Amino acid sequence: MRFKKSVGLTESERILAALCDGSFLQLWTYPNLHKKPGKELCDLLVVYGDDVLIFSDKSCKFGNSGDTQLDWKRWYKKSVAHSASQVADAEHWIREKPDQIFLDAKCTVKLPIALPSPERMRVHRICVALGASERAITETGRPSLRIKPSANNGKEPFTTGRIGHVKGLVHVFDDVSLETILRELSTTPDFVQYLSAKEALLYQELFMWADSETDLLARYLWYDRTFPPVDQQYTIEPNLWMKVEADPSFLAARSENEASYFWDGLIEYTTGLFLSENLEFGNDLEISEYEQLARLMAGETRFSRRVLSKLILERAERARDGAIGTLLPSCQSDVNYVLYIGAGDQGGDHDEYRKERSSILRARCLAGKAALPEKRFVVGIALDAKDSKGSSEDFVLLDTIGWTAEALAKAEALRQECKYFIQGNAIETHYDLMEYPVLQP
Repeated sequence: MRFKKSVGLTESERILAALCDGSFLQLWTYPNLHKKPGKELCDLLVVYGDDVLIFSDKSCKFGNSGDTQLDWKRWYKKSVAHSASQVADAEHWIREKPDQIFLDAKCTVKLPIALPSPERMRVHRICVALGASERAITETGRPSLRIKPSANNGKEPFTTGRIGHVKGLVHVFDDVSLETILRELSTTPDFVQYLSAKEALLYQELFMWADSETDLLARYLWYDRTFPPVDQQYTIEPNLWMKVEADPSFLAARSENEASYFWDGLIEYTTGLFLSENLEFGNDLEISEYEQLARLMAGETRFSRRVLSKLILERAERARDGAIGTLLPSCQSDVNYVLYIGAGDQGGDHDEYRKERSSILRARCLAGKAALPEKRFVVGIALDAKDSKGSSEDFVLLDTIGWTAEALAKAEALRQECKYFIQGNAIETHYDLMEYPVLQP
């Protein structure tokens, strides 16, 4: 095994680690990092390209002194304020000493994934504050903490806003919102896009409050993953999440998204083999080399993964009758996917079959660059037809940022010679898919 990471020390940390592994995937999720022997950096860190997510998890009992204001003040200090301080300290350390971050308490194993440079780094600060839900129901009739930008330093009970001693915005997720947010925004791009949109919203002066994080999420999803511009102060409708979650189109999208986890599985399966050094080819790659390929694939949103998965599975079915090569769409403007699905070895020598399939994939990747020269990255994926015995997978990554006109001309010549992705020799299929399907009455 290339390295071993923590799974969380406390029950709440283990739950957080499992949720984040599911959403952000194992190569980018690191619980219980340390900066010095016995000195924890943060409860969980996600490093994904230029985005760094710092989590601090505090599960604290809400006292019952008979004075609600005092109980809230004590709980807020232990849960939110201390958590925010840990996040701020971790951010400072990460920016100043990125080479001194370790997976273990003895500080013998360094963080295996590269951090972005400080000038490119986008930090998202996240506090997980658990334990106030039951008391919140008793006092306010709702289990969630209210979000109110003008509520500074926890001065209003059961309300979060700005935290004065921390530079930058801190997101506070409570018992209700944590699992919901990570379930509905279950990819790094989806989650980061929401945090960024929310940060922009909270820096404005027109949004007044929402009764819960999930109501804020509901407005964001309802308006096509944006917070629409307004010209006057407003609050978000209470219990909006319940209404959005009950919408038939929303429920249909959840059902449709089940197919998208094929893409997640492809990434995680291959990553697991790489980390355990059990790949047939590629175990000699540095982690940074493999991570670039995997990160491009993980850069697809949940909806994009749904589209990609359905297209791949449909072609895997058709490839039983013969190999299929195709270009696949990406939600990333600089990525082009080249898929080649072989018919399987048909009972013959699988090594020879795979060698030929791999050679065809590489040629198709070059042709794919010629077909869409504006795309920087070409990601090639080779699979076998559905239900093939002894199936295997191969991947190719071309980063063409340094390509010359001569290299592109050679790729175009190969494309013409092999007749890959040539108009008139290829079938162009248009798909009209909606993230939230409109159901027929």
